Amino acid sequence: MRFTPSTMMMGAMLIAMAGCSEPPPLYVDGAYVRLNANPNAPSAAYFTIHGGGEAVVLRDVTTEEAVRLELHESMTQDGMASMKKVETVDVPAKSTVKFEPGGKHVMLWNVNPQAIADGKMSFTFIFSNGDRILVDAAVQKADGSAATAPAGNAASDDIGNHSGH
Repeated sequence: MRFTPSTMMMGAMLIAMAGCSEPPPLYVDGAYVRLNANPNAPSAAYFTIHGGGEAVVLRDVTTEEAVRLELHESMTQDGMASMKKVETVDVPAKSTVKFEPGGKHVMLWNVNPQAIADGKMSFTFIFSNGDRILVDAAVQKADGSAATAPAGNAASDDIGNHSGH
C-alpha cells in the first residue's frame, strides 16, 4: 500500500481527533417506580446509572414526592432472601449499574397521591463528583401498568404493588 501525503494527513487528523474526544457522560435512564398494593408499605424505584469517564459514588437519591427514601440491596445467601440498607453505591468509570427488582433499589415511603395521579415522580441523583442529575420516573402499579387514574377520577385506592422486592 502506498501512503500519499494526503492519506498520511488524514490519518494524523483522525488520531488527533480521537485523542480530543470527550469522555462519556455520567447519566441515569430507565427510571420507574413500582408502587405497593398496600399503601402502608414501601414502594420501590428502579433505574440504570451509566458511568462517565471517571469513577464516582452515588451518595443519595432525593424526591419531594415521598416522605422517606433509602438505598437498599436485595440478596440471597444460603437460600435465604434478605435486604439491607446501603449508604452509597460505587459507579465505576464507563460501567453500568442497574437498580432492578431482586437487586439494588430505592425504597420509598408514603408516595404523594398527586405523583401517582400524574403518573411520574422526579428524582435528584447526587454523586461524589458534585453532579446532581434530575430524572423523571414513570409510576407503575405492581403489574407494570400505568398508575395514573382515568380522566376525571382521583387516584384509586389500589396504589400498586412493590413486587419483585
